[in-house]
Formats: sequence, C-alpha cells, structure tokens
Amino acid sequence: MVESHNSNSRFFQRRHLLRLGAASIPALCGTSSLLAESHHGARADHCIVLFLNGGPSHLDMWDMKPEAPTEIRGEFQPISSSLTGVSVSEHLPRLAQQMHRATLIRS
Repeated sequence: MVESHNSNSRFFQRRHLLRLGAASIPALCGTSSLLAESHHGARADHCIVLFLNGGPSHLDMWDMKPEAPTEIRGEFQPISSSLTGVSVSEHLPRLAQQMHRATLIRS
C-alpha cells in the first residue's frame, strides 16, 4: 500500500472540516429566535441621522444646561420645543416646532 505524504490532502480535509463547523454554528447558537417575525409593523418612513463630526457642540444645540455655571453652558439660549421637557438652541426654532416627530438620543 502506498501512503501519501502530500500535505495538500491534509490541508483540504482540514478546510472541509472547518467549513462544516462554521456552517453548523448558527444551528448550535439557536438563531431561529433571531429570525422570528416581529410583532410590530415598521412605522418609520424616513430617518435622518445628524452626525456632526467637528460641528457645533452638543451644548450649543441639544443639551443646553441653562442652570449650569457660565463656564460650562454655551452662549446660546434654550427655547422650548413641541416635546414636553425638551429644549433646543435658539438657532433651531423650526426644529423646535417639530420635535414631537423626532427622537433625540443622548448617549
């Protein structure tokens, strides 16, 4: 009997086993719950993300802190918005009128 010492055959066998193992991971993790239908229907028609890298400070637009000391708070005044308890910068009056339709994430 001739034995093959070809390392390529071992490599291909190993690769095949790795593929099988990787393919079985979702079944082992129980991802069927992740694929379940949502009980909520989608409601959002539009999404606008404001990522202001290098833009105005959040203290000048969204997180005014009017009770903070002068060194901390911004130079602009907060105005009330259509959403109770949320104020925005005085430079965003039209946005303040529409805040009841927006989601403000402070993270």
